Amino acid sequence: MSSIEQRAAGARELHRTIDFLGLRAHATTVGLIQLCEELLKVGILDKAALERIKDAIRMELTLSQARRSNQTLFDETLRRRLDAIFPNCGEPADPVGSIDTLEEALDLEDKG
Repeated sequence: MSSIEQRAAGARELHRTIDFLGLRAHATTVGLIQLCEELLKVGILDKAALERIKDAIRMELTLSQARRSNQTLFDETLRRRLDAIFPNCGEPADPVGSIDTLEEALDLEDKG
């Protein structure tokens, strides 16, 4: 089994566990973002670690949306939005955008 396949298998198992525990909540997400911000401030978390955290979240969300027709567009939109909500490492963040913009992008995927 390749490294990518092992990561995907681990991500699927983590997905099932998180779903079982019911941790898909706004409070959990806000807590994670705050924790990342605090760890960045004191120098415990670096840019590479933050990117790995965002990649893990992106992989989880991508797994749950695997039926989308335009997975590439979904993945790119998701990456931009994660970059916008997580603390940055000295680089200006792009604005998140409106929920309407996200819904339009998702509608385009369903039609594409």
